Amino acid sequence: MQIDKIKIIKKAIMLISAIIIILLLVLGVLSSDFTKLKKYDIAGKSPRETILSQLMPSSINNGMKVSVTGEGSANLGDFVFNISENKKLIANISIKYKPTKKKNSWFSSSNEMQREILEKGVILRDATIDTMLGYTKASANNDTMRRKLKETLNKNLINSEVEEVYFNEFIIQ
Repeated sequence: MQIDKIKIIKKAIMLISAIIIILLLVLGVLSSDFTKLKKYDIAGKSPRETILSQLMPSSINNGMKVSVTGEGSANLGDFVFNISENKKLIANISIKYKPTKKKNSWFSSSNEMQREILEKGVILRDATIDTMLGYTKASANNDTMRRKLKETLNKNLINSEVEEVYFNEFIIQ
């Protein structure tokens, strides 16, 4: 009988301790003021972008953004592709685009096309990476690769159509 009383007392102490800890946690949460927490996105940047902008030069950070460079042309940014076990293709890729044949060109504005290119910039970069991953002997002069890249990009566009893909800069190392 003595052993049972000791076990019961130990379990009661554990239960009371657990209840006290839970009540202290609830009291702490209820009395805390979460409005004083510092926000990281005050300037519209995520914590990751804030840290990356401090660590990376702006030219590299901007090299990953899609930009409209002129009427009917856009730069998809800088890319690094593994083309074999020990070789990489480093490239800056631009596209030339026009209104789609689906829409009447009289009613389509260049602003719609530019907005589409900018809004779908991340999607276009992702499609470019996915297309280039399939080429083990990639080259900037490979017509098959350019044609496939053009087809993949056009699948993601509605108001515009890619006419040509350009490799502005490329290094194979």
